Amino acid sequence: MARAGRPIVVFDSGEGGLTLLKQAWALYPGEDYIYICDTEHFPYGQRPLVQVRTFFLGVLTYALTLDPKAVIIACNTATAAALDAARAVSGDVPVVGVVEPGILAAVRVTHNRRIGVLTTVATHRSGIYQNGLRAAEARAVVWQRPCPLLVVLAENGRVTGPESRAAVAHCVQGLLAEDVDTLILGCTHFPHMQAIFAEVVGDRAHLIDPGLETAKILPHYVVGLQREGLGTVSLLTTGQPERVLRVGRQLWEHIVMRPGQLAWEDGEVVRRR
Repeated sequence: MARAGRPIVVFDSGEGGLTLLKQAWALYPGEDYIYICDTEHFPYGQRPLVQVRTFFLGVLTYALTLDPKAVIIACNTATAAALDAARAVSGDVPVVGVVEPGILAAVRVTHNRRIGVLTTVATHRSGIYQNGLRAAEARAVVWQRPCPLLVVLAENGRVTGPESRAAVAHCVQGLLAEDVDTLILGCTHFPHMQAIFAEVVGDRAHLIDPGLETAKILPHYVVGLQREGLGTVSLLTTGQPERVLRVGRQLWEHIVMRPGQLAWEDGEVVRRR
């Protein structure tokens, strides 16, 4: 268990992980959060897993200098690529990934054991959802579909309107045709389009948000989370702070501060003043 009085670091390659941060903030508003996005290397979902692992471990090395009480990998691809490696080097700081909580939630709610998963390309190739679901429920029948367009749309703040609705409908129609009764949104960018997913899917399938499920189980890793009071939220990016702020405000209007600047130098992440 972690000590109180330290920040919780939430990481993603872009701004998809703001969906998880919003959920954590709602559940534990008295905590201090630091959101780090490696926007310079966005999107992770199109990259080889070995490269994603290298990028995330570089960010983790910097994050550990912030003395966090926990690090949440709010990125399914980075979870698939680096969770075990991250835990091996994080010492007494718990590192929490988003995949397993989503899997366990899906297994709990499915009735026909037919489960669909929307992912990035890299997460799809890793097999982490398919393997995890079958380990949790041997009778599960799993269909996966990579939806990189949804990642790009969300990262650009385009989470409403006809274009986004058409993209969501295109991604889910094949899975719904297989009679899945549960659909995992296996990329933290996707819940930014939660309203569209709910409209398109309707009552045909349960929607699982692994970010929400991860926020719910955070007390298993961190003792004494503050459910009252008002903590702080800070943003750090390896990309362009102005762009991150603009899109962040579209995705979550609570984000009003200018993000701090991180940079990659000789394979390491450093803070620029």
